Amino acid sequence: VSEGGGGGGGSGGGESPMSLLAREGEKELQAALQKVQADMESQGCSREEIGSQLASVRESHAAYMRQQRQMLQEREEVYKEAIAEGLTPEAAKARVQACAQWQQQMQRLQAKHQAAMQKTHHEAEAAGVSPAEIKRRLEAQRRLQQAEAEAWQQKMRARQQAASEAAEKGQSAAEVEKAVKAVTRAQDAAWAEREAALLAAEGVARREAAEAARQLADASLSPEIRRILLARVRIGGLSARPDLNGREGVAKMWVVEKSRFAVLVDGQGAKAAEQLLLKAANLTVLQPAGGGGGGSGAAAEEEEPPPLE
Repeated sequence: VSEGGGGGGGSGGGESPMSLLAREGEKELQAALQKVQADMESQGCSREEIGSQLASVRESHAAYMRQQRQMLQEREEVYKEAIAEGLTPEAAKARVQACAQWQQQMQRLQAKHQAAMQKTHHEAEAAGVSPAEIKRRLEAQRRLQQAEAEAWQQKMRARQQAASEAAEKGQSAAEVEKAVKAVTRAQDAAWAEREAALLAAEGVARREAAEAARQLADASLSPEIRRILLARVRIGGLSARPDLNGREGVAKMWVVEKSRFAVLVDGQGAKAAEQLLLKAANLTVLQPAGGGGGGSGAAAEEEEPPPLE
């Protein structure tokens, strides 16, 4: 991009930022491959093991370079848009720099999320929880991270809008900064409240899962109860709520004092998911907790995918 719109100049010979990125990326890849191969050879690894690891390095690097190219293209577009709006090259470069800082912050957030996913998985495995519960925890972690990323992006947009509005009013730099800080505090408070609610819900889910695991191992409960527990079920025979007949869900827990299962019924179209207490007689097992064949004459549904690595 002319005038350094890509966030930096060439390498002295007019090399484009994209070409420079590709050249530097290839140098980094070759250095990484050489180091991995040398380390594994010194450890006595087989040719197959080395080849597999080198392929993994190439795959990871390719994903990294795709992300870097996308980020560079975004900065180039920011520069072009700024120039089209009539900004000076210096002002356009300042906007590109702000975009680059935004991208770096997003990368840090993604790295934080990846580390959190790995920690969640390792802690669950160390605690000896079931593969199904590991998968559920990872899915919950992913939803939390998606919500955090969306909240962060919303905050960045709100900050930018607040700065633009303050500048259009002719306010001083100090006043612009004050307006941006006020928006930031409001956005952070909103996310903190939402995060607390999501974490509280996950705490309840984990306690329920632990109780269900305890019940599965409780020999004092009848085989029929343990067969339905944590199974995927279809509801039928309800007269008070005929709208639920045919709906499916998961029997999350046996509520002893009510002699009923707490069933989380799937959402369906405009109907939201809901949790109900239902008798065993109103439940047909589609897929047992272990993922094996179905019961009560019902055909088993496709097995759940294995837990995420």
